[in-house]
Amino acid sequence: MALMLGAALRLYRLGYADLSADEAAAWAGASAPTLRAVVERERLLDPGKLALYDLALHAWIAAGGDGVGWMRTFSAMLGVCVVALMFAVARELMLGLTETIEFSRIELAGAFAALVAAANLTLVNQARTVRMYPLTLALELAQVFCLLRTLSGRTGARGRVASAIGVALLTMLAISANFTAVLLVAAEVPWLAILLAARHLRRSAPAMNEPGRSGVSGAHLLSAGLALAAGIALLALIAPVAPRNSIEVVRAGVLNWSRLRSPWWPLMVLRGASGKAPFPMLLGLALYGAWRMRRRGNIAALGFLLFWILGPIALVMAISYAFTPFEEARYVIGSVAAFFILAGIGVAEIADARLGLCLLALLLVLSLDHVRRNFARPEFVQWRAATALALHFASPDEAVGVVPAYAVNAARYYTPSALRAKVEPATPRCDAPQPRVLILTGTELMSRENLAAIRACAPTVLARWRLIEVRRR
Repeated sequence: MALMLGAALRLYRLGYADLSADEAAAWAGASAPTLRAVVERERLLDPGKLALYDLALHAWIAAGGDGVGWMRTFSAMLGVCVVALMFAVARELMLGLTETIEFSRIELAGAFAALVAAANLTLVNQARTVRMYPLTLALELAQVFCLLRTLSGRTGARGRVASAIGVALLTMLAISANFTAVLLVAAEVPWLAILLAARHLRRSAPAMNEPGRSGVSGAHLLSAGLALAAGIALLALIAPVAPRNSIEVVRAGVLNWSRLRSPWWPLMVLRGASGKAPFPMLLGLALYGAWRMRRRGNIAALGFLLFWILGPIALVMAISYAFTPFEEARYVIGSVAAFFILAGIGVAEIADARLGLCLLALLLVLSLDHVRRNFARPEFVQWRAATALALHFASPDEAVGVVPAYAVNAARYYTPSALRAKVEPATPRCDAPQPRVLILTGTELMSRENLAAIRACAPTVLARWRLIEVRRR
């Protein structure tokens, strides 16, 4: 049910909405003729990041073209993989680190977590967008699965070695897809360190100390830690200057659009990602699941989920308050996935099966209604219509300007390939040379001064559409 529902929601009318400015930047990088050109373009279009997603999208475009629906299908397929991986991770977490829960409840916990993820609007929208976030989340979940397999006593020596290799490779790939995957590693390392310290100190938490119950031995913990270190080392070998470049890009102001959030942002990000109506139920189920795991003595599994949920969020807040605002929900989407897993465990732990299924059905109704309302009121920028009109009013030897400059590739996408060179970025300044016809969007992100300047420079409004307008000097 989760896979079918997840696929249906993610594939529904994928090509209906126009390409966004962020999606167009991904298209511009991935549509380069060669792999080397893809990497070079990515450095210009999305500085401070590596080009793994752009290279994967390049191969996808080579296979089926650069139509909007086809490019988004790549993300949709990754989104369906995320649903399957939610089941796999929840199941492996409970099988590998606990022995006090019935197998049927373990299976149900994974299935319920997958079903929650399948119907969640945030994950649905991410999987319908030509961006790297579905790839990053899929790689993070796969890495967690391999990490749990490395710690498990059920896999055998060969299975542990294969899982440890998977941890190293997937750690490298996840960070290559988006540097925010480092936040997951930053949550895993202290959890492993606490487990190892607890074993050496012979503390009383049985799930941490007894290999017979949790399957976590000192050798397993050491293997997992070495695998994480190997993944970081592999990344350092492939892209040794990537961290320095990212710091330089941040200092240059690439994150200036972000703003500092309130101290209760952790609750806000979980509420925003869950949906206003589903969140109270998800929070209640997650708290109940945590309480049941604590009562059963499943401390290692519960600790991992709590580190996974709270660790990245806390680190993002620390970076935001100490250096630069960085608090965006998409950067901690892995924490949201862990929150859904804990909620799925909460549903499975309800003793009365009928009550649990009724609560799950109500949660799905609320989540699907959230998705329905979002699909019913499309809010995409109407680039196709605006670009066609701007090209119509511009003479053959005139350029068409786009404000803000970062959105220029969206207009270029909807421009015939022979004319794309005449679409260029413009600035909101009258004293600078400007094209006569301008496409203006992103007004909600522009300062009042810049917005007033561009409207003074191009006072004639030729047409307005949703979130975009065409102006003439």
